[in-house]
Amino acid sequence: MNEDLLRRLRQLGVVKGTGRLKPPPPPSRPVPQAELPGETVETPYGPCHVVETRYPGDHRHGPTPLRSLLDCPSATLAHLADLPDLAEVDLSRLLFLDTETTGLAGGTGTIPFLVGLGRFEGGQFVLRQYFLRDPDQERAMLHLLSHQMEQAQALVSFNGRGFDLPILETRFLLARRPAPFLQRPHLDLLPLARRLWRIRLPSRALTALEQDVLGVRREQADVPGYLIPFLYRDYLRSGNVAPIRRILYHNVVDILSMVTLTETLSRFWADPEAAGLAPTDRYSLGRWYEARGEVEAAERAYRAALTRELPAPIRRAVLRHLSFLLKRQDRRSEAVPLWTQLAELGEAEEEGEGDAVLACVELAKYYEWHAHDIGAAITWSRRALRVVTGWPPGPHRERVEGELRHRLGRLERKAGERLMVQDL
Repeated sequence: MNEDLLRRLRQLGVVKGTGRLKPPPPPSRPVPQAELPGETVETPYGPCHVVETRYPGDHRHGPTPLRSLLDCPSATLAHLADLPDLAEVDLSRLLFLDTETTGLAGGTGTIPFLVGLGRFEGGQFVLRQYFLRDPDQERAMLHLLSHQMEQAQALVSFNGRGFDLPILETRFLLARRPAPFLQRPHLDLLPLARRLWRIRLPSRALTALEQDVLGVRREQADVPGYLIPFLYRDYLRSGNVAPIRRILYHNVVDILSMVTLTETLSRFWADPEAAGLAPTDRYSLGRWYEARGEVEAAERAYRAALTRELPAPIRRAVLRHLSFLLKRQDRRSEAVPLWTQLAELGEAEEEGEGDAVLACVELAKYYEWHAHDIGAAITWSRRALRVVTGWPPGPHRERVEGELRHRLGRLERKAGERLMVQDL
């Protein structure tokens, strides 16, 4: 063999025979699993690691004790979530669920490596976390989850409808086991939080609600949710349990916050006045009621919002929604002062000019067709036209201006005809 080739092979470690082979490096020693809190539970499908934490009923997570939730009428929660089946549920048998997974996109390749379940037992709130030391232990975890879920009357989650439950359903399906939660009512708190705080709060993520609504502050032990899949993969490679402790803490706080958030939403829904709901949130609550066809409750919420200090754009929105709510009930005379306020507020701000024109047109319609005051109808039409002629040129201005001039011309002709009749 060519000497140069032999030399290059020896440099690469390729030699004849095995005598000169270097032994492989010893495998890295993982951090002992004993450092992980909890215990290993044996099942017919193998072991699963479980961490159990018990909290007394008077434990405070935020402004109220955990047990305060049990004082809420289940009918209130059923009405709040529009889930009639919840009205018959014993709230002590609600099961709060949160998962941490190997990915955030979902799909069959995403595994929930940590599932937290919390419920009230004997006056305490018991939180059990099922953790996969190894992905091969998934069947054992599903076995234990089934046992817990079968005892629950309803599930509570935060974005569980869009994330947690579809992933769990997929894992049960792949394991050829029936998903025990499919026939139970499911209260997903995220859509409710979005409806109530979508205007006041820039984010309705659970961590944001903790800070802005619940008064909960996470410790430095917490870890951002987007890092959790990477930390678990690192654990599988190294055996280092330190990041897992942080993930366990994150999961615990998520579940405790769900309990407090459920109680808070129920209290706000049952009596917004007594609960001290913020003025902007009263407007959101009114829109929520209105969307569900509960017009009396919507009117109360809108009127309560108007008695408080509101940013100008929100006040205009409340006036707009309340006035049209009254109009749809054929209570136009009650809407007149609201449209008058809306016109004045809209004219005071450039961004409110659309509201001003809308209100002026509604007032012109009211005075023409219901109060039969053509003079007032002409006045409001001219006021609307004055606002529109100040808009930048363009198709929108041309269309609105044309409609207003047509209306004004018709009203002036009608006024002239009436004068002629009076002269006769």
